[in-house]
Amino acid sequence: MTQKRILITAPSLDVNENVSGISSLVADIMLSSRNSLAHFKMGSRDGLRKNISWAIKQLGIYFKLIATSFTRRFEIVHLNMGLEKFSIIRDSIAFFCWKNIFRKKIILHVHGGYFLMHEPAGGIIRYLLIKVFKHADRIIVLSEIEKDILSARYGELNFAVFPNAVNMASIARQPRIYNKEKLRLVFLGRINKSKGVYTITESLPWLKNYFDHFELDIYGAGPELKSWMESLQQFPGFQFTYKGVTGGKEKWEVLSGADIFLLPSLHSEGMPVAMLEAMAAGCVVMVSDVASVRTVIDNNYNGILLPVNQPKELAQRIIDAIEGKYNLKQMGEQAQEYVSAHLSFSGYVKRLDNLYASL
Repeated sequence: MTQKRILITAPSLDVNENVSGISSLVADIMLSSRNSLAHFKMGSRDGLRKNISWAIKQLGIYFKLIATSFTRRFEIVHLNMGLEKFSIIRDSIAFFCWKNIFRKKIILHVHGGYFLMHEPAGGIIRYLLIKVFKHADRIIVLSEIEKDILSARYGELNFAVFPNAVNMASIARQPRIYNKEKLRLVFLGRINKSKGVYTITESLPWLKNYFDHFELDIYGAGPELKSWMESLQQFPGFQFTYKGVTGGKEKWEVLSGADIFLLPSLHSEGMPVAMLEAMAAGCVVMVSDVASVRTVIDNNYNGILLPVNQPKELAQRIIDAIEGKYNLKQMGEQAQEYVSAHLSFSGYVKRLDNLYASL
């Protein structure tokens, strides 16, 4: 099969700069694909404030796009896009530059975002989404749920359903640790409101009598980091530690040593890669029932589904875990089995390479 040359977009692949699941997925794709893939950086370093300097850097993307398109030989652009307001505007401009000026084939890969599950009322966002969906050569979505929603909204287009996958090669070398005396909870991801970080804070009043029975380790970065840490400090006796950004081998060690992975998202999720990585490590995931999450999690079997923005319910699930009402070891093993059986990374890359070859 002829090797294709592909430009693939993602935020920084440096784990010290970015905790994006897209970055993790793209890094693994680039290492595993039989095609020739080059990374094109789109997205900001986590924690950067949106000021004049940030705006200038965003504009610089288009100068880099033009230079790259003139100097590098590639046939396909694999454009990873979250359906958030700014990302839609930024990435749509890039889309039309590559499509209309440089005549490239474009795969539009949708990764969650507010406007995945919420229809734009009108205006520029709806206009841009109509146009990019119509003119993309192929649209990758994460589940049949997403395909049905977007088809109803924008018509029957060139959709391909690709659930996210996890490269489990590193996990196989990490021993699973179970904490019998005190549960270890972990939050790992971008620290912003949409990830439900304040839902965790708001659950703490119902957990005061259990503070001696669990602790929370926090990994990541984002605009709400300082504010969230301050809100957690308002609860004397609550044990939490902010441990910065993690990736690579250290990330797998963290997940293998945690009992419960918390992600009580409010919206904007597709199929979180961090959730799948936690499952691959045998960590019980406690996640909101949003978007494509429900296509992976069988509630109380291979994970725990949470109602959205219900801190009291989150607290009760944590109490149930502390009191032994869940068999965490069994649930974690069933999560591992699900990822291994259904979300094989080798199978994912093979399908993706076949998609590249079809364009």
